Amino acid sequence: MKETEKIEIMHFDQEGYLEDGKALYETGKKMTALADKVADEGYDAVFLMGVGGTWDELMQLEYLMNKFGDRDLEVYLIHAAEWNVMGHKRMTEKSVVLTASESGTTPEVLEAVKKMKGMGVRVYAMTKPEGPIGQAVGAENCVAMASDHGSGGCEKGYYLADCFGLRLLNRRGCFPKFDLFIEQTKDIWKDMLDIRKRFEPRAEELAKKYALAPYTMFIGSGALWGETIL
Repeated sequence: MKETEKIEIMHFDQEGYLEDGKALYETGKKMTALADKVADEGYDAVFLMGVGGTWDELMQLEYLMNKFGDRDLEVYLIHAAEWNVMGHKRMTEKSVVLTASESGTTPEVLEAVKKMKGMGVRVYAMTKPEGPIGQAVGAENCVAMASDHGSGGCEKGYYLADCFGLRLLNRRGCFPKFDLFIEQTKDIWKDMLDIRKRFEPRAEELAKKYALAPYTMFIGSGALWGETIL
């Protein structure tokens, strides 16, 4: 069949991606402010809670915080459904939890948040303030999650989570170049879009070559392991 049309990055909203990227800079400031609040109040452990893809997305932050944090910093990645059954022996009323829900209705997360709030645990969420989870957490403790998976939503979630986690590290003296990180990523979305465009021919080549392969292996480690699972 003769090729009559060249489609660049199929099913990807390029303009929306760039617009969301501009807005993320301001939203990231809110995440940084929440982290400052936590640092000022003090905490004994940080819990990153998700379920399904959100759990995978938070893996990179767990890795970074454990890699760059000091020996007294405790960071745990927990699965909401498992926590609802088992709890966690290191979680106390002095702990802080960061979670996320694009829909704002994830039942396992909602159940966990309600239980944690009942324990006196501080919970912050990347979710819709008007959704059930946002209401349970409190509008002042949540930030709307910029995550449309059809237009690069995962990396937007990474950015917001990193603004929170890396700021906590910064306040502990473990990530001194936090301000530089924020400045250098302010306009990164144009570069991320360009990377997509440049890789598109290679992606098409790989797809044609391996589409009918008997099985496919995805390999990754470190901060990329969660993305590999996704």
